Amino acid sequence: MSSEQYRWLLVDDFVEEFNEHMVQAFDPSEHICVDESISRWYGQDGHWTNMGLPMYVAIDRKPENGCEIQNATCGQSGFMLRLKLGKTAAEESTTTQVHNESLLHGTALLKFLVSPWRFCGRIVCADSYFASVGAAEELKQNGLKFIGVVKTATKKFPMAHLQAVELQGIGDRRGLVARDDEGNPSLIACVWMDRERRYFISNANGLAPGTT
Repeated sequence: MSSEQYRWLLVDDFVEEFNEHMVQAFDPSEHICVDESISRWYGQDGHWTNMGLPMYVAIDRKPENGCEIQNATCGQSGFMLRLKLGKTAAEESTTTQVHNESLLHGTALLKFLVSPWRFCGRIVCADSYFASVGAAEELKQNGLKFIGVVKTATKKFPMAHLQAVELQGIGDRRGLVARDDEGNPSLIACVWMDRERRYFISNANGLAPGTT
């Protein structure tokens, strides 16, 4: 067993038990937010430490040394519901926890993080690390609504068209709707104007304010 594998073993059981406990003990709100966090290591050993969990202090947005954590969070309370530690590529290759060759890595992680709430009809919001057309399709098949920010995962997303659409100012929005064989809306791709253009993919219902 490598030194890295041993150090992950010190926390893996804690993360698994935390995930199991939260499923049993807490019923999240209608909205689940999926994002990334980071826990910075302080003290000896650089990337890792054998001396217990580090204390919490305010840190830079992208610290040099730390453990990235992908997490699902209750949109109302802010409680973390489910965690996935971001390990090195070598260590990730030894686990099949979220491995799925047919899905993008971000989609596989997203599916793992929200898996306890499949077919509950909740609305999942995620940043660009997880968001894609494939993610919206996958969560729809799993009985979940999805709204995600699209930046780099643009396969099947009409980015060129939405980049060319003229917007009038902050708050203006335009979108395209894909429909299923019965003519019902299945996916919505939209652009919304803030200080700059923001692009979204959703399997929810509409572009009108307040609709999901």
